[in-house]
Amino acid sequence: MKFRDLKLGTKQIIGFGCILLIMAGVNVFSIHKMTQLKIEIDEISRNWLPRALAISDINKNTTDFRIKQLQYAFAVDPGEQETYKTLMISYIDQIEKNRNTYEALKSDSEARNLYSDSERALYDQFERQLDRYLDLSISHLMLSRENENEEAVALLNDEASDVFNQLSATLLELVNVNKDDAQEAAVRAEETHHASRVIITSLLIATIVLSIFIAGMLVRYIAEPVSALDEAAHSVAAGNLDVTLPVRSRDEIGSLAGSFNRMTTSLREATQKMQQQREALEQANSDLEDKSQRLEKQKTEIEQTNLRLEKQKIEITKKNVELLSTMEELRNTQQQLLMKEKMAALGDLVAGIAHEINNPIGTVTSSTDVTGRCLQKIEIVLEQSSTIEQLRSNPQLPKAIKIIKDNIRVTLTAGHRIATIVKSLKNFAGLDEATYRVVDIHDGLDSTLTLLESEFRGRIEIEKQYGELPKVGCYPSQLNQVFMNLLKNAVQAIENKGVVRIQTRRQDGRVEIKISDSGRGIPAEKLSRIFDFGFSSGSERVKMGSGLVTAFNIIQKHDGEILANSEPGKGSTFTVLLPVR
Repeated sequence: MKFRDLKLGTKQIIGFGCILLIMAGVNVFSIHKMTQLKIEIDEISRNWLPRALAISDINKNTTDFRIKQLQYAFAVDPGEQETYKTLMISYIDQIEKNRNTYEALKSDSEARNLYSDSERALYDQFERQLDRYLDLSISHLMLSRENENEEAVALLNDEASDVFNQLSATLLELVNVNKDDAQEAAVRAEETHHASRVIITSLLIATIVLSIFIAGMLVRYIAEPVSALDEAAHSVAAGNLDVTLPVRSRDEIGSLAGSFNRMTTSLREATQKMQQQREALEQANSDLEDKSQRLEKQKTEIEQTNLRLEKQKIEITKKNVELLSTMEELRNTQQQLLMKEKMAALGDLVAGIAHEINNPIGTVTSSTDVTGRCLQKIEIVLEQSSTIEQLRSNPQLPKAIKIIKDNIRVTLTAGHRIATIVKSLKNFAGLDEATYRVVDIHDGLDSTLTLLESEFRGRIEIEKQYGELPKVGCYPSQLNQVFMNLLKNAVQAIENKGVVRIQTRRQDGRVEIKISDSGRGIPAEKLSRIFDFGFSSGSERVKMGSGLVTAFNIIQKHDGEILANSEPGKGSTFTVLLPVR
């Protein structure tokens, strides 16, 4: 069947269907391109840009950590040390949060094939350098704890400084790589937008041309049968709707005579439909313009981010200068710090001994005063009595003599107590044993218990289970310091009443000293760090006394071992093993 013989409705469906199909294709293509453009923008705003900011934050926090580490090293006041230590912990937490953020973005990028090999290599290098720097920081703390200050400073100035500079350089390269990738993504988004506009414009022109061609075809195949209707159409235009038309074909034109009015209505509806399609196309173009404006806004934000990164680079340079100044101040204050620590330890010892001696001295003073009053009463009785019988019959005389005897006994007891404290202090401090000597371990334990008696008297029971031990070669004052620290920790671990047990024995050519308490104990996950610098059994890492660290170092100096066992709620046991020499 020829085209001219098709029904008019079929001809219209074919013609307008082609036009609608082309317009639908343009809309589908536009939606597809806008989706691609949105993906490009999401890659910038949700991946590359946050990665660049995460790396920048890591760079800034590692620099701040370096500064606070050095400030902590030369700080003299314990409050300042506490502040710097808290800040160091905060910066480490921030670095870990930044690393977690970057790792999440990295995993998302790898899943979407957006993570470059160069950035992966740089980040792996950064992790190795960061781990190395943290290892060096721990080594510095260990050297400081062992009083090897020159080696600790040398470590900060040489190897740690080099690793930190390499770390900063790697972070800067990571920032630059992320910046370049973000700029490339922005360029791709811009190219996608430009290509979409070009293609959509081309399709629109093609649609117009094809519409004209289809319209021409329709005119060509409908003009001949419609030419007979021209006169009737003019009549209709003039208002004459009563025109009758002859049937000349097998299509709708043949039946147009009977449905002329419906044809005009269909023509009006078709015109309205064309207007709606045109408005939809204009709306699509308007949406494209809005997307383009948002893309420009994203581009502006990227430029602002680049400026912010440049400012951070300047801040890092300033902080490096501050690091050099801080290191110089560290060298100037090292000797002052050591001297103040020694004076503080001496002050604690003197205060404790003064408290111990003050009680028996007070007892002697009180007894002397009471004895003096009793002697006055005896003198009065002697003056009032003229015979022996009167003296014997006076009831105040025997009572006064009994009080004097009791006070003399109390005074002697207090004197012995003072002598015992002085002897214990002499044994503890090793005033006449400043060199390496062979001593009895039990004497050192008993002297230490005497000095600590005021802290546990009436509250804690001391159980001694001493075995037969040979004398041990050691530095007596240092070994007594170990006993002091362990016993003091045991006493402080017991909140109310409890028991501290001291056991000694000889085993496998070594002397074993066990000090156990019935206190609160230490959780298993923290027991392995009990001899680490800055350890606390609480929920946070805070500064504490260096008693256990000092004890650990002294025992190592004597070629011995110190072990710790604990069960929460039941108590702890510290075991000291010393070679017999």
